[in-house]
Amino acid sequence: MKIYSDANNLAFSGFSAIVMVFVLMTVGLILLTGFNLLINSWQKTVIMEIDYYKRFNHASSSLTWGIYQKWATPTTSWQCLTQSTYQLKACIKKSALTIDNYVLVRGEANHVFLFTLAHYENNQLVVEKGHWLDYCPEKKSSDCE
Repeated sequence: MKIYSDANNLAFSGFSAIVMVFVLMTVGLILLTGFNLLINSWQKTVIMEIDYYKRFNHASSSLTWGIYQKWATPTTSWQCLTQSTYQLKACIKKSALTIDNYVLVRGEANHVFLFTLAHYENNQLVVEKGHWLDYCPEKKSSDCE
């Protein structure tokens, strides 16, 4: 049995395999880069959500702390108390709502504000169930600042 070889075929044998390896490597690199960008985007979103929930919980703690403090008679301007150990800040003022003579209580933490409506009795605030708000109930936004 004689085997004849063609010198021209020998020069290109295996070339398609090398091209295929490079194509697969390129596609894999593109996919990995895309997944990396997607994961970075998700990571940023998760970090922002964790930060928001920390600030929200801190504002909620401030609001709860403020409800149980002894306050002077509420006026139409904000009166604030702070607690330095836990960096809590709560404020009160007379509500501009025309019903039921409410006092507006605000708990705050890093630009997150939570509100509740309460009644003022004997230097203390009395909160009814269902009056917690994550927005200011006043009609004018200037009454909330």
